[in-house]
Amino acid sequence: MKKRGFTLIELLTVLSIVAVALALAIPGVTRATQDARQTHCKNNLKMLGLALHNYHDTYVSFPPGWVSRSGEPGLGGRIGWQSSILPYVDQAPLYNQIDFRATSPIEADGKPNPLFQTPIKDYRCTQDTTPNLNTLRGEFATSSYSGNYGPDPAPRLRGLRMSDSWPGAVESPSESRGIFARNSSMRLAKIVDGSSNTIMVGERGATSGSGIWAGVTDNGHEDDAVTDTSHRSRINTGSNSFSSRHQNMPGANFLLCDGSVRFVSAEINSQPGPEMGLFQRIGCINDGFEVGEF
Repeated sequence: MKKRGFTLIELLTVLSIVAVALALAIPGVTRATQDARQTHCKNNLKMLGLALHNYHDTYVSFPPGWVSRSGEPGLGGRIGWQSSILPYVDQAPLYNQIDFRATSPIEADGKPNPLFQTPIKDYRCTQDTTPNLNTLRGEFATSSYSGNYGPDPAPRLRGLRMSDSWPGAVESPSESRGIFARNSSMRLAKIVDGSSNTIMVGERGATSGSGIWAGVTDNGHEDDAVTDTSHRSRINTGSNSFSSRHQNMPGANFLLCDGSVRFVSAEINSQPGPEMGLFQRIGCINDGFEVGEF
């Protein structure tokens, strides 16, 4: 009996059906992958919220953005808020190895202390393509999350090449209208606009240089650990902004001070100067405006 195989027409028909099926399935798989990555990122932020609130329960304030007796630039690295909460993110062994009396994550030879080069999975968004060691920020381990400095930018401008520019060597303030600053000790009671209306932490991805969990490489490099919500720093707009590469919707995930996590669109209303748009208001602890939905 003669065996019969596919004719050329039948084979082409089958291949066409398979190609159409794949074309229909791939976008769904891609969306599912992106959704899973965004969920992972949101879970990281929820974990950070729990850690920060546990720290607040222990010390009656949130940790300082970074610790430095003087705000003068040029003093070198200083340990920051993500280092302070290591015990609350299942990193107690690493925390116990750090000498916090030394204040700086930089060793005497000018190189980063290897402890501060430890990659921490829960400090990374899977969409952030920055290497584990952030070459833009002193070769310290990368963090994809940055503390809220408030609606007023730090008194300097730095591009993605991270060279200081005008006004350059200005002392870093010890206060901000956000949650974190140099030597800050923000308490929930000070957040008069409401903890559910105020940003605590947001994403910072490769497009704006990501961040580092060690702290800051210098008092003049505030954006290593914190990010402002000024009009110049609108989401996904430049080297000083909160940012992410979540492709299903342009914007970034944010942890609010009540521990909830929200995705905020890059199209959120933003205004320059004293008028304050919605983005500036949710970054400010005491602007006095009613936020409403965002």
